Amino acid sequence: MKFLYPVPSTSIVTQTFEEHVRRAQANNWQYYNGGIDWAVPTGTSIKAAQDGTVKEVRNDATGYGTHVRIEHANNYLTIYAHMQKIDVKAGDKVKAGQVIGKSDNTGNSTGPHLHFELRKGSTPIDPAPLLVTKLDGTGSGQEEVVESGGDMGIEPAQFPALPKARVTATLLNVRTGAGTEYPAITTLPAGTEVEVLRKVVKGNDIWLQIGREQFIALKYQGQVLGKWV
Repeated sequence: MKFLYPVPSTSIVTQTFEEHVRRAQANNWQYYNGGIDWAVPTGTSIKAAQDGTVKEVRNDATGYGTHVRIEHANNYLTIYAHMQKIDVKAGDKVKAGQVIGKSDNTGNSTGPHLHFELRKGSTPIDPAPLLVTKLDGTGSGQEEVVESGGDMGIEPAQFPALPKARVTATLLNVRTGAGTEYPAITTLPAGTEVEVLRKVVKGNDIWLQIGREQFIALKYQGQVLGKWV
């Protein structure tokens, strides 16, 4: 089962699932659950990641703040936290991609962002490997099938460790966004290994986010520029 990005897929990840887990362990927080944080401006549309039923709509003074919990098939639950405005109510049936409200900075939050959690039963799991930009009629992702022009290695399927990629091009630009329309801010020489926060598929091109406003091309215009390790 796959899940849609609840915010634009190009949004900046400010905290990964693994970073949430490490933070909880470092502070001995028992009830601090891992998810993904995206920095998005206040008022950004938040979308349901899959078909489901709204379980709860809550307005907590701390913690998640104004947030929505949606139950899905196969015992999955998603949580959308720190919102400003909610357009659904408990018991509503929602479709994948349906706008459920707007983002904000409510609850325990230091700036406008969406905290998104995915749980299987009561267990939080990393959403990143299951996020896609399109769903087919079966609820599976469509953009994962990309024609390869060379050997990119085998993409790691799951966390908790961040996947890594190695630069195979002689010199590879690091850009502020996933595309050549974004400015290059530095370069990486062949052999450089980087941790990957997320993958962005644009047509037949594959981009990897390796930091805050830092992206490299794994594959661009049929040319393979890096390899999963």
